[in-house]
Amino acid sequence: MFLKRIIGFLLIIGAVGGIIFGLIGLIELWRYRPVVTKTVVENLALVDQTLTTTQNALILVGKVVLTTTSDVTALQASSTALAQAIQDTSPTLDSLISLTGKDFPASIKATQTSLASAQGSALVVDNVLAALTSIPFSPVGTYAPAVPLHTALGQVSASLDSLIPALDTINTSLVSDKTNIGSMQTGLTQIVDTTQEMSSSLANAQTDTNQYIAVTTQLKANVETAHRDAPAWIMAIAWILSFVLGWLMIAQLGLGLQGLELMRSNHKVQ
Repeated sequence: MFLKRIIGFLLIIGAVGGIIFGLIGLIELWRYRPVVTKTVVENLALVDQTLTTTQNALILVGKVVLTTTSDVTALQASSTALAQAIQDTSPTLDSLISLTGKDFPASIKATQTSLASAQGSALVVDNVLAALTSIPFSPVGTYAPAVPLHTALGQVSASLDSLIPALDTINTSLVSDKTNIGSMQTGLTQIVDTTQEMSSSLANAQTDTNQYIAVTTQLKANVETAHRDAPAWIMAIAWILSFVLGWLMIAQLGLGLQGLELMRSNHKVQ
């Protein structure tokens, strides 16, 4: 019988403790509900602002990538056109190199040979004309040109001598230009290859950026919904916890009555 009394007393103590715990829980629950609501709403607002900033940054990155893609495409097109122009210029340079290195010098030498031959004939002509015009009572005036024909032809041949070094200089310059143009064409080809790789990388970056924008947009919509519904959800949770605590308090009352009943039955037996 003494054991029942102890059990009943313990049940009453447990019931009273449970009721006190439930009351304190209810008081603290409704006291901290506004604080929790404010904290959750503020944190969700901060998350929403962060997502907005992130989304704006991603949009800016997308615009920069798009602009860069356009610039790289323009550079690639310009490099390709310039490389093609240089390639088209190469045959012309080859022709000029051949002309200044072989054809023109050969023509000059052939002209000088012809002039040398003509100079001898011109000397004969000059002498014949001088002799004929020196006959007394000749109706033709004396042949006395300021520059005899053979001398003029010799001067022309001599003037052609300066063309050979000039053509050599031009030829050397053209060969050097062709080498430089070849190096330039190689560099332009490398630029075209590099810009193609950059275009591919930028295309992937644009795709990834669009995906990130879509993800942040969806996440931002979810956060906005949670931010709008947070007070209602917290209120609902508070009522559910209040119901649970109330049910526990009612259960503690039953437990206390059971302990009181054990004590009463023990007292009646005595």
